[in-house]
Amino acid sequence: MQTANIHDPLSIESVYPRSAFDNDARQNARDKEAVEHGVMILSMPDADGNFSLKPSQRHVGEPDTTTHSIFLSPTLESSEYGALIPSDTGYDGPIEPAEAPKTSGDPYRSFVESLIQAARDADFPPQPPAESLKGFRGG
Repeated sequence: MQTANIHDPLSIESVYPRSAFDNDARQNARDKEAVEHGVMILSMPDADGNFSLKPSQRHVGEPDTTTHSIFLSPTLESSEYGALIPSDTGYDGPIEPAEAPKTSGDPYRSFVESLIQAARDADFPPQPPAESLKGFRGG
């Protein structure tokens, strides 16, 4: 787990560089992939804007909502890799590659900005006190 700052995008880029973004986005674009790759926000920003961040992965079956972390994964939908369009013949499945949508910016920069916004919006409940985790639990 490393520390990044919402006021310093370079601190986020040092934890989750463009090469990791590209690799994760390619892996997430694969059909039948059972694991999503991305980054996990593990704490809310403190008064100075510092928060805990780490590259991570999760099973696609895990719920999107958790109470003490936020998982973000990059996708290739708006990048040069494009997507496949569904068939209009009614026989399911993609037929031909679609043209890559025109984007106004860099997908990596957009992802970093969305990560900063997610960290700003994070609202985790307080951790239970350590004393409550000690002792006999019954049974």
